[in-house]
Amino acid sequence: MNYELIYKAANSHEAHFIQGLLKRKSIKSQLLGENLSIAIGELPIEAMQVDILVPKNQLPESEKIISNYEDNLILSNNNQEWRCKECQNTNPFNFEICWNCNK
Repeated sequence: MNYELIYKAANSHEAHFIQGLLKRKSIKSQLLGENLSIAIGELPIEAMQVDILVPKNQLPESEKIISNYEDNLILSNNNQEWRCKECQNTNPFNFEICWNCNK
């Protein structure tokens, strides 16, 4: 299966979090570079970044998940509520999925 880079996570924690979001939608992913963080101090800070790869045939759905994740990051930085695209309910900024429709 051919994989393609979908996201560069800031660190291993963020990479595993995103991997969990993808897994919830049955999207397999691979993490590259997560073990390089043990050499921090010897390597540039970019070495902490972890590449997240997904199968090419699941790229469109993966891009939606990443986009939603980034939108939630922006909202959480602004501490604002967000409106669900499915049911139009308002959710607190720290909710990743809608409390009403679970989407």
